[in-house]
Amino acid sequence: MKVLKVFLFSFLNLGSLFAQVGGDNTYEFLNLTTSARISALGNVLVNSYDNDVNLAQQIPSLNHAGMNHQLALNFTNYYAGIKFGSLIYGIPSSRFENISVGMKYLNYGDFTRTDEFGNVIGTFSAGEYAFYASTTVYKRASFRFGTVLKAVYSNLEAYNSYGLLGDFSATYEFKHERTYASLLIKNAGFQIKTYAHESEPMPFEMILGVSSRFEHAPLRWSISWAHLEKWDLSYTDPSESTVDPLTNEEIVNNYSTRDKLFSHLHVGGEFLLSENFNLRVGYNFRRRQEMALDLYKHNVGLSWGFSMKISKFHFNYARAAYHAVGPMHTFSVLTNLSKFRRK
Repeated sequence: MKVLKVFLFSFLNLGSLFAQVGGDNTYEFLNLTTSARISALGNVLVNSYDNDVNLAQQIPSLNHAGMNHQLALNFTNYYAGIKFGSLIYGIPSSRFENISVGMKYLNYGDFTRTDEFGNVIGTFSAGEYAFYASTTVYKRASFRFGTVLKAVYSNLEAYNSYGLLGDFSATYEFKHERTYASLLIKNAGFQIKTYAHESEPMPFEMILGVSSRFEHAPLRWSISWAHLEKWDLSYTDPSESTVDPLTNEEIVNNYSTRDKLFSHLHVGGEFLLSENFNLRVGYNFRRRQEMALDLYKHNVGLSWGFSMKISKFHFNYARAAYHAVGPMHTFSVLTNLSKFRRK
């Protein structure tokens, strides 16, 4: 009960978090997408009432009995030798139908330790971990409400931090239109132990997502509006000069209303070709705005992937272009452990 009261207090004081977007917060690794399916779709909210247990960690109100005994293993080979991934499992529950539990990790690798003179004196490592449980706590007709509780541990050399966060989602089903809409309140919480005796803001976010499947075509489309809590997501590079070298006048970056609007949008589509093979494509507008180079935009912001079922396993792959330096590759394997039991 005390934990619930603390979360309610945090939720009622979210106004202090609204000005904080990526790069200003601690525990930013929580926003990394470990599912190949979600990554291929441009990091949209995937509102699909199927048995993919990865979706229950993104939108907890999608938990249901079909995810019982589902196991998901996810891995991403990130840039500069950094690796992250997750493990998720669906536990049957007589009260909640299903409780999805799991862990996410981010391994920064090993670093060289030096003294103040540059002499090598050893190595050190850094990593961050989240342990979570997700379930649907309320359902009535077409409406469902779910929550995720996350315990976070961060180890950055000699600095450690612990935190407790929660996600809350509400999903509504438009039954006759094969359409789902979800509102997600993400990463509301606090640090239990800080790195250096100073509290830091959480990577809070509000997202609205809609997914729908066409009646006479094998296509499910999804669209999400990210960071509803803040309108202007435009980014100014602090390394860029703010003064024109020729005129000595201040350079003002004017972002259009269209740019500000599209920076919130993620779109994706799943081509449901058969029960054994699907194709996916997505586009992340903000990623392209912030990460593409002026002279070499290439396909930054675009992502694609596929799903293939072989025997009792679903293999998923995603290629997401974050930067001109190269794409990011994500792999997921899903299976239902109950199918391996002897009859």
